[in-house]
Amino acid sequence: MLQTVKPYAGMIITEDVIFEPGEYVFSNSKGIVIAADHITIDGNGAVIRGRGKPGNIHTYDGTGVSCNGYCGVTVKNLSVYGFKTGMKVSNGSDWVIDCNDFSDNYTDPDYGWGDGEPYGALFLERVSASIISRNIGNRVWNGLYLRYANRNKVVSNTFANCTNVCLKLWGSSGNEIDSNVMNYGIRIDPGEVHARDSTSVLIESGSNDNRIRNNDFTYGGDGVFIRSLNGYVSTGNYFENNDASYANNNAWEVWDPGNVFVRNKGNHSSYGFWLGGSCRAVLIENEAAYNGLRIANAPEKFGNAGIAVVNGSSSHFTMRRNRIHHNKSVGLAIGYKEGYEANHWIVEQNEITDNDTYGVYIKHAKQLYFAGNTITGNGSGDFHHEVNVSQVAVCVADGPSPVAVATLATVSPRAGGVVEFDGSYSQDIDGGSSLTYQWDLGDGTRSADSVVEHIYAEPGFYRVGLTVISALGTVDLDWIDLHVLPADEQVKYRFDMVSAVIKEAFPSRSAHLELNEQETVDAGPSVQLQATSSLVKLQFDIPNTAADDALAFGCELHFWIKFSHETWGGFPPSAFTVRMKQTDNRYVQWVAACPLFEWTQIASEARNGWSHQCIPLTREVNGWMRSMTGNPDLNQLNLLELQITSIGGDFTISFDEIAFVQE
Repeated sequence: MLQTVKPYAGMIITEDVIFEPGEYVFSNSKGIVIAADHITIDGNGAVIRGRGKPGNIHTYDGTGVSCNGYCGVTVKNLSVYGFKTGMKVSNGSDWVIDCNDFSDNYTDPDYGWGDGEPYGALFLERVSASIISRNIGNRVWNGLYLRYANRNKVVSNTFANCTNVCLKLWGSSGNEIDSNVMNYGIRIDPGEVHARDSTSVLIESGSNDNRIRNNDFTYGGDGVFIRSLNGYVSTGNYFENNDASYANNNAWEVWDPGNVFVRNKGNHSSYGFWLGGSCRAVLIENEAAYNGLRIANAPEKFGNAGIAVVNGSSSHFTMRRNRIHHNKSVGLAIGYKEGYEANHWIVEQNEITDNDTYGVYIKHAKQLYFAGNTITGNGSGDFHHEVNVSQVAVCVADGPSPVAVATLATVSPRAGGVVEFDGSYSQDIDGGSSLTYQWDLGDGTRSADSVVEHIYAEPGFYRVGLTVISALGTVDLDWIDLHVLPADEQVKYRFDMVSAVIKEAFPSRSAHLELNEQETVDAGPSVQLQATSSLVKLQFDIPNTAADDALAFGCELHFWIKFSHETWGGFPPSAFTVRMKQTDNRYVQWVAACPLFEWTQIASEARNGWSHQCIPLTREVNGWMRSMTGNPDLNQLNLLELQITSIGGDFTISFDEIAFVQE
């Protein structure tokens, strides 16, 4: 039989309890601590009140309900007000948090820019496989904060009127977020423009593969904001039937690749969808309407648009059956910059109508295929090509779209060797057999064959795209992120990733090195460093003759790298140093003179993929500063050292295919 008890400040609960109804004031703000697995706390309508007073941020303190390290707990029917955080759970799984009220905890509408502290209604850190349902958390700083919290179900909650965010995901993946009210996430003064990055929903730092459906995200600073200030992208998220309208800035602001948007609304905001940096995005049956009318913050040269995919990369982009209408200026804006154009788009069977200026505005873009769209009634015309626009096709199309399938048929592509691509597995859903193929092989070469053979002159990353067109004019795309390795005859020595060791780390306990068979450039394995250290040195042995040969043949040091850092600016500009060493005090070194860990210097794909680097060993080159220490004997260099520096925070760096390669 459950015990019926009165809660008190500092109470530690280790068994099932039911609270006696009533209001309980914890004037010292010492909350309840849960300290057992598989128990139920039934609040039974009880109210626990901390000392916090609305309007005075300095009065809030403590956590109303907390737990660290326990699993299988149920908390229900409890109200917790007046604390810095209503409830916090850390390091647990299989929780049920149901029918609680965490409103009127810490909030600060006067806070400036930035995220502030993680206070508010409900904070789950490293909590998995749990159910959060039918809770309330209004008039707080953060509504629900999921930090490294995976595979949870968040259903039928109300977290609203939050001065920072209603829902925040940081490093949280595989969650189901369905049928919640998470609106009015905004912090703004009268006459203020940008709302200090407050938003109804904030998703960042590797929050992947979440399914977010049927939610109310309206009236935020932004509605939904997928942010990657630290370069650590969130991808694979699926949004369906959410309403993010009436945002102060962007109903949807997304800077990350590979997310899918189906039947969502982005209306009555400054912009409906702002998607710069959203390579491989898919937009189906969304609505972007009446944007820039009620409010028109941050207009671009083209004004405020229904959908703006600008100021960031957008390769392999798909739009189908969206409704883009009655926006203040442009319906759809496409473009990036000269030399890195918006590239490889499908815009199919959309309605782009009755926008005040242009239906479609294009600048710095290529390979755009418009098929079967209704583009009419736009005030200044249906299309406007501003500058640097090429390979745009506009055609009539009707019927189902084909399915494009691009396959790399060559194992371990090498420079100078034949690389084969196969598009013949593509299908015409309507039953036809007369697909048209358009390949872009990433080095300026194009082909109209279903199966293509090509030779790449240089190793590196290539953005390969395939477009297939049916006899009805409908279209689909696919792509391959191609990594071409140096020709075998050019490789004088390839380092064995298995031999990598941590030579030095500070602090030493916060660096871990392992082999990764899944994430590799070629056959693998790669070597992966996970650390919070401010300094890490990885070391490889160099056989006796390998360094001599590399210098004698004028080789380059080639390597592939991928990285993520949870801290914005966590890698300083000169974060990476390469040394070939005779001893610890005698060596040749190359210091990165440009931000090696800044993806905009490479390609958008480098944010969550591999990038190729090479350092000439015997000549100067832009981007690397070469120097010597201790007058080393170049015939006695026997160690390769890779040094990484960080200003703090968790980071991961992987290396693969490190080799001396003859130029």
